[in-house]
Amino acid sequence: MSETWVRAASAGEIPPGGFKEVRLDDRTIAIFHLEDGYYAIEDVCTHDGGPLAEGILEGNVIECPRHGARFDVKTGAVLSLPAVTPVPTFEVRVSGEEVQVKWASAEPAPAPRAETARQRTAAPPSSPPSPAPPAAAPATAPQPASTAAPSQQEMAVRSALETVMDPEIGLSVIDLGLIRTVDIQPDKTRIDMLLTTPFCPYAPQMMADVQQAVRSVVPQECVVEILPDAWSPDMMPDPSLLGFSY
Repeated sequence: MSETWVRAASAGEIPPGGFKEVRLDDRTIAIFHLEDGYYAIEDVCTHDGGPLAEGILEGNVIECPRHGARFDVKTGAVLSLPAVTPVPTFEVRVSGEEVQVKWASAEPAPAPRAETARQRTAAPPSSPPSPAPPAAAPATAPQPASTAAPSQQEMAVRSALETVMDPEIGLSVIDLGLIRTVDIQPDKTRIDMLLTTPFCPYAPQMMADVQQAVRSVVPQECVVEILPDAWSPDMMPDPSLLGFSY
């Protein structure tokens, strides 16, 4: 396998804050023009395979338009869930009037298919966040119903919930700290639960899995309530399980 520098764009083709996509072999590469130079990443979100360059670029951070995973376009590092794997990066240089990407290929160096490339002339502004609805009481992080030590039955329920996985991240709902309250009542069990991302497409399946796990320990009706609170890795018993810093 040989490495060579491949022309990707002309030096003035990508304005500051913009990007261009090119196809090299069978991969799509996104080249970003930041304040301190050009950077290239593979244009594929490591969470679900979506195109990263279609997201919002703020500084050196690109946010995937599908589920909000964020990456550093300089290093490829993951900056937020639901992605946990860095995105591949490529060396870039300016040679004369060309922006070039260092490319490794077993075949002769491919010519970028510029006719299929898309580019943005400026990064779109971020939409302002929607105002939060007025709260009836001061907002507080969800807490267990009681400060007393959990009962043996609750501990058994939480142990059973360690088998329920978040399919986007590959960790259990217990490892992620998503289970906020386990309230075992005489006629039903109530579970207050968070999601790692709003509108998670796996929410219905996760709720069903939680109900099944709880009923395996306490054979009665199980009600799962999804809380509106934002989740963060700080809620995890061991944030290092994510495999990256945040």
